Amino acid sequence: MHTTKLTKVGNSTGLTLPRDVLAAADLQRGDAVSVEVREGRIEISKTDDGYNRAMDIGRRFSARYRRTMDILSK
Repeated sequence: MHTTKLTKVGNSTGLTLPRDVLAAADLQRGDAVSVEVREGRIEISKTDDGYNRAMDIGRRFSARYRRTMDILSK
């Protein structure tokens, strides 16, 4: 078990995770993570990359074909 402190980061609060904890969770600096609270515990997990890729594709599609979608919606 590791102990760490919560620190002030701008108007938010941050948590520093030791390198070995990140490695054990298969996380790296810059990874997108999901944060959930369950039964008073904070759970941090790697975000599903497939979902993020699909959302990025959808956003690019919407931006590229915005006028076409506007016409079709009428």
